[in-house]
Amino acid sequence: MGAIGVVFGGPSPEHDISVLTGLQSARALAGGTDDVVAIYWDRTGTTWSRVSPRLEAAAFLEPQVAGAEPLDLAVPGGFSERRRRRSSPLELDAVLNCCHGGPGEDGTLTGLLLLAGYHVSGPAPEVCALAMDKLATAATARAAGIPTIDTCPLTDDLAESPFAPPWLVKPRFSGSSNGVTADIADLETARAVSRTGASLGGALLQPYLQGWADLNVAVRAHPSLQLSAIERPIRDREAVYSYADKYLTGRDGMESSPREPPAAIPEPIERAIRDHATRLASVCNLTGAARVDFLWDGADTVVLCEVNSIPGAWGAYLWEAVGVSRTTLLRDLVAEALAAPVRRPQWTTTSDGAALRAAGSISAKLA
Repeated sequence: MGAIGVVFGGPSPEHDISVLTGLQSARALAGGTDDVVAIYWDRTGTTWSRVSPRLEAAAFLEPQVAGAEPLDLAVPGGFSERRRRRSSPLELDAVLNCCHGGPGEDGTLTGLLLLAGYHVSGPAPEVCALAMDKLATAATARAAGIPTIDTCPLTDDLAESPFAPPWLVKPRFSGSSNGVTADIADLETARAVSRTGASLGGALLQPYLQGWADLNVAVRAHPSLQLSAIERPIRDREAVYSYADKYLTGRDGMESSPREPPAAIPEPIERAIRDHATRLASVCNLTGAARVDFLWDGADTVVLCEVNSIPGAWGAYLWEAVGVSRTTLLRDLVAEALAAPVRRPQWTTTSDGAALRAAGSISAKLA
């Protein structure tokens, strides 16, 4: 019987939050008698190392983490510890992916670990990629009959917005707490904002829904379909629910940020959110414990904002409100990963070589 690998860190604006989630998860699983290996991916994305799950957050402020043991990652083959004469493979039954944002949440890391031969927690790579692309998420939701916030790509040749200002500009492929600018009145300013670092992969234009409230719910499919409590985050500022609001307003990051759980909302709004989240989970084949974020006008309108496939702290605070402990949540994530095939169906199709035999000379085709 192998151990459970808990991978955290990685090259992302949410690196620090991932470290917190990873350390919390490793300790919770170890406390539940699971054999746990804590694996740190450095912020440059170039090195992997085995670290003690008993380390505190401050240990990861330095480039070199105290006591870290270098690891190699082979595809296929997985992680191995460097030894004087030969490497020693790490025997891992499954990997809990705790890397938020960037390659951790867009499917890149999940795909890499699957190719390495591991069972990996959370949504499949293609589902992660869909959730990270806010434009694709909105289109999918609308096709499923789920109301969404109006969204259009902010391109250099956009001559006129399909909706009136004021607007909000956000990155298309990043967490909405990074690089979001609200209350913009002209396209020239919007395009200037879109050229900042967080939006270089593409930016979106949306109406600035001033005064609307954030309402979030988490969903999981294992051991059966279940929704968490609905929370209403309390913003420190009126503009948007920012990175600082989420992670820097308490000692424990997102878990201690101000919120109203469960949210005091009208029954029809709660029912709509639960119906929409359940429908989205089915359409997108959401696994893991994704968080689905909505916006509410305070009256009778609620729209989808985005999907977070690997939310901070795995949304444990949302699940505890409905009687699911952190350890139970994490062990269920691992059990779900173990029950899923390592190879995606589209990766296992084999060719018969007919096209190669018929191709003839490549050089002749280039002549």
